[in-house]
Amino acid sequence: MLKLLKFLNDKITWILNWLMIVLMSLMVAFIVAQVFFRYVLMKPLSWSEELAGYLFSGVFFFGAILLYRESRHINMSLVVESIKNRFLRELITVIAHLFSFFFLAVMVWYSYPMAMQILEFEVVSPSMEWLKIGYVFLIVPVASFLSLMVMLEVILDSFVRLKESRS
Repeated sequence: MLKLLKFLNDKITWILNWLMIVLMSLMVAFIVAQVFFRYVLMKPLSWSEELAGYLFSGVFFFGAILLYRESRHINMSLVVESIKNRFLRELITVIAHLFSFFFLAVMVWYSYPMAMQILEFEVVSPSMEWLKIGYVFLIVPVASFLSLMVMLEVILDSFVRLKESRS
């Protein structure tokens, strides 16, 4: 199961790396265009700042998935690394990962129905009438679900390290 999960997460990571490149490139392009139109042409764009903010939301949530996989999120590593007993250190790491997994499950559970309800209401962006805000809100449950997949691999790896530290 761990091999299959690693394979799937490798594919997810590859896709997310490219998604980060696209989202950040678009975000920079829209911000540069906004600055150009505002200060050079004196005709500010009404939509570019808002769209850049939505793109930033994607970068934030989808980038978090990549950080989960590499265990690079902000954590109390100073406290955990100061524990001399390897088994206890790995046990605390597993418990922390389980709490993160629970949090992400709650995020999926509550954010998906909310995003679907917003889609049903057909609420649109104030400056871009072609963009339904529900699609922006779908970033949270989709990213949280993908994070669950990645966290499952991280948790299973942690259990393997925990078992190794016991022997």
